[in-house]
Amino acid sequence: MNIYDIAKEANVSISTVSKYLNNKNIRPELKERVEAVIKKYNYVPSAIAQGLVSKSMKTIAVMVVDLRFPHYSTAAFKIDMTLSPLGYRVIICNTLGDVKNSLKYIESLLKINIDGIIFIGSIFNFLNNFPALLKRLDNIPIVCNNGKLNTKRAVSVFVDDKLGMQKASEYLVKKGRKNIHYIQYLDTTSSNLKASGYKETMEKYGLPVKIYHTTEFFDGGYDSMTNILKSKEKIDAVICGEDLVAMGAISCLKEANIAVGKEVDVIGYNASEYTNLCAPRMTSVDNLIEKTSEESALVLLKMLDGEDIKDINLEPILCIKDSA
Repeated sequence: MNIYDIAKEANVSISTVSKYLNNKNIRPELKERVEAVIKKYNYVPSAIAQGLVSKSMKTIAVMVVDLRFPHYSTAAFKIDMTLSPLGYRVIICNTLGDVKNSLKYIESLLKINIDGIIFIGSIFNFLNNFPALLKRLDNIPIVCNNGKLNTKRAVSVFVDDKLGMQKASEYLVKKGRKNIHYIQYLDTTSSNLKASGYKETMEKYGLPVKIYHTTEFFDGGYDSMTNILKSKEKIDAVICGEDLVAMGAISCLKEANIAVGKEVDVIGYNASEYTNLCAPRMTSVDNLIEKTSEESALVLLKMLDGEDIKDINLEPILCIKDSA
């Protein structure tokens, strides 16, 4: 059964059925006749058909790197819990950080009249290298959680990652730590801002800058710390660009019988669940993923209502526990 069949049996016009299905006002007697037919046949309207009429699919896409990690699953969950009660369907696009996967997802979203897209993380800034694709996204409301895209309708919700790492570095310096190493995860806008926050703080206090790079999480932290210990360089603290990297570093230090939080301080970044799952509990910079995710969803709703929104900047918090 379709709206033509309903209109014929209810003895009303097709436009009357369409108005009813899209919650528009119609005369009470017409409404009763349409409802009677719908109830009789248990009719469920097509979301696609409704979308064509209203020019909205009530569908939001969330682009994340990897849902296996708490940072991204927390973000997706918070966005879904904010939008779903308002009648929006949330599509989670799990890209695994792969450029081709990301581009395929976007091509698919462009074909289904998506209402808006939320990108989680600065890793998606690589899309700025595809100007032709960005041009096609110009008419779609976009919110970048800690990222920046050069489209006409993109708004960013930032956490100041550079400031977060400055806070972590300052904290260690004021504790009297003088040989502070840094393990950088990936080479994104966010990770480079974190590294610059560490570097500038070390230079401010005349302390040596020692940065190590990794593209792995736990294993990256473990291997980087192994290399630091093998080098025989002085070390009394290490800051990591991600909590899971810091967990790897802590594991290596413990295996070497080095007391974490006493002989060597360790600080992570994200304040994820991992900070309570390792021993000692990990000091970490909270980049407010729940707050920024909820804010991203609310900003997108305002954009859909036609509001002109400016970029939002939030200040991260250093959460001190036992590892530093």
